[in-house]
Amino acid sequence: MKEEEKEGLPPFVRSWRQLYGLVIANLILMILLFWWFTEAFS
Repeated sequence: MKEEEKEGLPPFVRSWRQLYGLVIANLILMILLFWWFTEAFS
């Protein structure tokens, strides 16, 4: 990967695709967690 393409990436990911995957996985986890809280405490 060219150095220009890596610009702006955090040090724990190697590509933009991996970063987007982590963001989407995090969003899915948060949605499931909030759904579970709603079901458990309502």
